[in-house]
Amino acid sequence: MRRVLLPFFMAAMTAAPGAQTPEDPPRGARLDVTGFTYQREIPPGEAGLVRLTLDAAVLAHSQGPLRTFADVRIVDDDNLQIPYLLERGAERLSIDLQLRGATPAARVLQERGGGARSFYALTLPYEELPGPVVALETSARIFHRSVQVGAERQPDRRSREVTFDMFTQAVWQYSNEAAPAPALELALPRDDARELLVIVDEGDNQPLPITRARLRLPGWQVRFQRPGGRLRLLYGKNDIAEPHYDVAVLAPSAMSGEAREVSAAAEQVPEVPAAVMSPRVFWVGLAVAALLLLAVLVRLITSGTAPPPSSPGR
Repeated sequence: MRRVLLPFFMAAMTAAPGAQTPEDPPRGARLDVTGFTYQREIPPGEAGLVRLTLDAAVLAHSQGPLRTFADVRIVDDDNLQIPYLLERGAERLSIDLQLRGATPAARVLQERGGGARSFYALTLPYEELPGPVVALETSARIFHRSVQVGAERQPDRRSREVTFDMFTQAVWQYSNEAAPAPALELALPRDDARELLVIVDEGDNQPLPITRARLRLPGWQVRFQRPGGRLRLLYGKNDIAEPHYDVAVLAPSAMSGEAREVSAAAEQVPEVPAAVMSPRVFWVGLAVAALLLLAVLVRLITSGTAPPPSSPGR
């Protein structure tokens, strides 16, 4: 595992108020936790050095590795920050995916050319995942196939039909009956599509048996000295800069050694407040109000320019 001590850990840390025992590691400054979309509980446990894996939810919903996870924070019940080291893991995060038979909707895929094709559907756990790789495994040992992965796009202004957006393609071949075939790894772009379509060009052969599909993501962890009590993992805030913790607290001598694995509670989808009125009702109401205002103005203008009534007897 390669440890990354990023430059933004160089500023001074504000210690928590009150006395601290040697067993209770220093905390950082108090944090205003409003505006963080996700706040996940880290279950209580024994104090000491721990390592928390940044799972797929954090990778998808935080500022991510390109911005060095600037919005990721760990706080206690008093919203005091827990200083941490950000680490890049040697191994990638692996998630099993369900491979399902599929029928493509795009007409270009329905038109059959030479040879047979197999279609499979995969659902990614989140959109906008950084550095996703789909790995396919097979029990076959002698084969040659062309594989494509992409997403079907619904009709829009550019196309009146369902289209297929191919992300990547590769030739998958193997010829050694004495050993299992290596997995085919297909790197995907960061995209808002969760539903993927896998196309296997079978040629004139029986369908290739695909026994497993996995999603592999960059492996990142945070390492910190855990105090007693409950902690929370926070992320999902775009207007916050990288944390600045005291490098002396985070020196390798203080953060190295055997670390216990901990994990945060499952991510909960944040509740979206119900709209007071739908956009359609708003615009209809605005149009009606404008018409009423126009009618009042016309009436005022008309009444102000009309000739005064003549007096009786003249």
